[in-house]
Amino acid sequence: MKVRVLSAAQELDFGKLMQDNIPTESVNDKKSIVQIVIHSFFVIPFILSIFAVMVFLMIRILTSEPNTARDFLEDVKIGGATKRWQGAFELSKLLSNPKMVPKDDSFINEMISTFEYYDKDKDDRIRQYLALAMGATKDERYVPTLMEALKSSNAGVVQASAFALGTIKSEQAVESLIILLKSNDPQSRLHSVMALGKIGTKSTNGPLRSMLRDPEPNVRWDTAIALAKQKDLSSRTILLDLLDREYLNSFTNLDEKERVQILLVAIQVSHFVGNNEIKIVLEKLKKDDSNLKIREAARVGLEKFE
Repeated sequence: MKVRVLSAAQELDFGKLMQDNIPTESVNDKKSIVQIVIHSFFVIPFILSIFAVMVFLMIRILTSEPNTARDFLEDVKIGGATKRWQGAFELSKLLSNPKMVPKDDSFINEMISTFEYYDKDKDDRIRQYLALAMGATKDERYVPTLMEALKSSNAGVVQASAFALGTIKSEQAVESLIILLKSNDPQSRLHSVMALGKIGTKSTNGPLRSMLRDPEPNVRWDTAIALAKQKDLSSRTILLDLLDREYLNSFTNLDEKERVQILLVAIQVSHFVGNNEIKIVLEKLKKDDSNLKIREAARVGLEKFE
């Protein structure tokens, strides 16, 4: 019995020894083959595909051309609901660059017909941005269309059209804008005041003076700025208010950034109607105001008094 046990043990040890002595080369060969297959059929094609995509994108970027005014106008005409107003918006930005403004009659007529076509559209943004786009061109050929749009029942379109007429600075539009000063909508009155101020003819001073008593503060303030540019002394009282920090602080709906902007604009036009009282106020702002921009603007403004 002992002999058999020993023999069995010896057989087991011999089997183990045989396993331990199996050459590792065959195992390594199998691993190498698997790695080659993975690289050949997966890794290399993946790298090549990424490279091809990158090359395609580079070629696309290098050969692509930016959209023109006609491209955006085409989006407005035949695009989907979102595409239409976005096209009009992009058009209003693009046409602010004089180099991108088409001058031919066909484009002008196409713009006007598109603007009129969307008169009854539910999305008011299309006509609003198209009005701004027409104004951005500063082309007088759009003036009659924009003047007609001042009669629109949509306040947003009226405001955009008034703004556009001010940008064009067309004296043709003065009478229509003066009529708009009587609008029940404060924002429409404000945009009319701003437009008349940009046009800047003496014929607008009389109608503008009546707006110094408007119930809306923004309308009064912009009226004073517009009149100051015309060296109209009737603007002086409100201009002094706009140079007063305490007065502006009483309007709790204004934040500091807006107050600073109002002060800067008032300082810029103050020398047009400057007297000793305004000069004293500017001296105080130059010396004591907490905002560096205000102090610097006051310094520059005072130099214009000399």
